[in-house]
Amino acid sequence: MALALFISLTTPVLATAACSSSDVDLGAPMALVLSGGGAKGAYEAGVAATFVERGLPIRLVAGSSAGALNAAMIASGRADRLDALWRSVTREQVYSLRLPLFFAGFLPGWLTLLILNETKALFDPAPLRELIQTSLDFEQIRASPMRLLVTATDLARREKRVFDNATVTVDALMAASAVPGLFPPVEVDGAMLVDGGLTGRAPVLEALEADASLARAVVVMSYAPTERGAEPTTMRRALEESFELIMIQQIRRDTELARLRHPRVDVQLLTPSSPLLLRPLDFDAEAMARLLALGRADALSCLAAWEGK
Repeated sequence: MALALFISLTTPVLATAACSSSDVDLGAPMALVLSGGGAKGAYEAGVAATFVERGLPIRLVAGSSAGALNAAMIASGRADRLDALWRSVTREQVYSLRLPLFFAGFLPGWLTLLILNETKALFDPAPLRELIQTSLDFEQIRASPMRLLVTATDLARREKRVFDNATVTVDALMAASAVPGLFPPVEVDGAMLVDGGLTGRAPVLEALEADASLARAVVVMSYAPTERGAEPTTMRRALEESFELIMIQQIRRDTELARLRHPRVDVQLLTPSSPLLLRPLDFDAEAMARLLALGRADALSCLAAWEGK
């Protein structure tokens, strides 16, 4: 026993994806719920592309933030283009600093504060809008047999907004990704909307309430259980880590609520088998290629677990 204990303590433990074995048949209808995370969305793109390629019966796909764009790509029948999109996307295609803020650094302190007080956001949303417009075919989304759910947040009314195949637009996807402070709110149907992550980063509850025939729901979270945040040594780091901590806890909470409210559904939380080591705004090509490969590997591990291998 002492030898066995010594071996267990000294042998490296390989991380595995968080999917667990299940009695649910692989052919049973399922929902795929994508939580996004900026550049971390490359990981869930790898997972999603593998599930689609393996023919899993995804009846509904839901997402917020970057997960909304991935979800819309899948619903439009373009899951095969996810790899190419995430391998080629650059920071300049997602955001650029607004000119007034760029020049604010050269102004006297009181003028800089005045500009920051009056500006709507740090980033210009035009690059992201163009990326969405060129990546998606909304007519295909309207005609898709796969149901799409995208969430945004109405800050004024303090409530969630949900869009589906019939109602999703470029503006709705812009709003779903509009992190407050980084991107400006987007007007949709007379309401100013922002990132859906504020009210539901992983809209698994909305997915299960939308389709009672679902037997499985897979929630993809782009944060590994072993991943540590950066030390909050600066205001920026403290704010970033606080925002991400809230998102992680929210995803875990909603996943557990889904299990409680829908006990007949196999609700799985898929987390990376190793830390992603990529910040949400760091659109580094080499790192995103690594995340795509990791997502694919973890998706295959999930399939093996469900098949009992």
